[in-house]
Amino acid sequence: MIYLRCVRGLGITAGFVLLAGCGASQPMASAQTTDEQPVARSSGQSLQEYYLTKFTTLVGSNLPESTFCLRFRSSGHWSNIGSEDFKGTYLKAGKHLFAFGTWPASPDVFLSLQGSVNPKRGSGTFMISGFTGYASGGGTYVMTGKQNKTCS
Repeated sequence: MIYLRCVRGLGITAGFVLLAGCGASQPMASAQTTDEQPVARSSGQSLQEYYLTKFTTLVGSNLPESTFCLRFRSSGHWSNIGSEDFKGTYLKAGKHLFAFGTWPASPDVFLSLQGSVNPKRGSGTFMISGFTGYASGGGTYVMTGKQNKTCS
């Protein structure tokens, strides 16, 4: 099971990203003292593809490279096939994609993606932040589905 944490306020804390709208009217799976809610992963809602992903920074700091080869696994994990070892988890709900990952550089770099995706393409917005949780850059991305780990 995947747990989403509702983040109250305007800031984003490292390690948590608001993946879906949270509200008081949503049922809780059990009597928990936090705002965590389980999300069931239904069949057909995962990706198992490589995507050539091009990032366009619109504000703040750039990513180390402007093009990544992202591998999405049916387990809900993704990784970058390249020199920047970004790894993380994702949730696909219908055509919507929500992903969060880290690159253990010194200091760590966090990357979040939000947009839409299908087996052939995807697009949306991204945000990068550091260990303190403050956004340091962001922009848009475009993905093209590929058949192999070289994204060719």
